[in-house]
Amino acid sequence: MQTQATIIIDRPVQDVWDYLDDHRNDLVWRRPNTQKLEQVGTGPVVIGTRFEGVITAIGPKQYPYVNEITAYEPPNHVAWKAISSAGWVIGRQGSYTLEADGDRRTRMIFSITMEPITFAGKLVAPLMNPMGPNLIMPLLKQLKEALEQQRSAAPSPAR
Repeated sequence: MQTQATIIIDRPVQDVWDYLDDHRNDLVWRRPNTQKLEQVGTGPVVIGTRFEGVITAIGPKQYPYVNEITAYEPPNHVAWKAISSAGWVIGRQGSYTLEADGDRRTRMIFSITMEPITFAGKLVAPLMNPMGPNLIMPLLKQLKEALEQQRSAAPSPAR
């Protein structure tokens, strides 16, 4: 199942990129499901960099996963593929694309391909397909809120 959702964020592309590129922020905007996200190894993010994460779905059970960066084009595009997942469904591949929408706004396009990997996942997949963007949009709204609040919390420049 491939799905895509788009949101306009009242921040310039570079600001949105910087926020997304700091993976500690994933715990804020991808809440409550994302419990952990850490880069494997040190150094800058490049194609091939891996991230280990833990998500929750229904109930308290936690599902570890590993993703690998497949495209890294600051400040406009990042993509990844799944290496492993312990969940019912795996986000096989995904991407964020950032486009300027005027001078100070960003259009973010979040695409993800989900694939059932267990019997239970195959049972719920037909229910997930029509929900598509509705599964992603709450996360994008949290991202928008976090970025726009960050701006309003910044001190005003001296005159």
